[in-house]
Amino acid sequence: MNFFEQELRKLAAACGGITNPVFAGRACYGDLGGDNRVKLQFVTLGHADHYVALKATVLNRAEGEVDTLLFRFGDIWGKKMNTVYHDRIPHIWTDDGKSEWYDYQPTGADYKQLGKAVGAYLDVFTVRSAVLQKEQAQDSVMKKLRDAQQKPPTPKTAPARKESVPEL
Repeated sequence: MNFFEQELRKLAAACGGITNPVFAGRACYGDLGGDNRVKLQFVTLGHADHYVALKATVLNRAEGEVDTLLFRFGDIWGKKMNTVYHDRIPHIWTDDGKSEWYDYQPTGADYKQLGKAVGAYLDVFTVRSAVLQKEQAQDSVMKKLRDAQQKPPTPKTAPARKESVPEL
């Protein structure tokens, strides 16, 4: 298991809504319900081998890419105290083929904070449970009832009587 997979496992566990995570290389794929999936991966933003953000891409099996959002560590965690530069934005650094957090190791609270932010974003694309579907069905039934009340009643006609024909 490589460094990126270890970190993605921690984040996937901290995010709500991701089920059946699969790790491939430096990416994590998870199920959001229905045809929606998510791909999580660490990304650089202009400086090679300095991973300063987590990219979340929502994919739909039928329609392709739906949306993408970057979660910059500086935006989520801010600057952190470390031994070298005192105040520095956390990032993953790859040097000589070895990847690690550069002079700051995120805490459990940091992972939870990032996971909460990613989870809130993914909630928009998560297929809701049967409870939501039931609520939507109830709304549909209520709409039909309201529409029926607004229409004027149609006059009812008495059924036509059969005339009796005398038997011969």
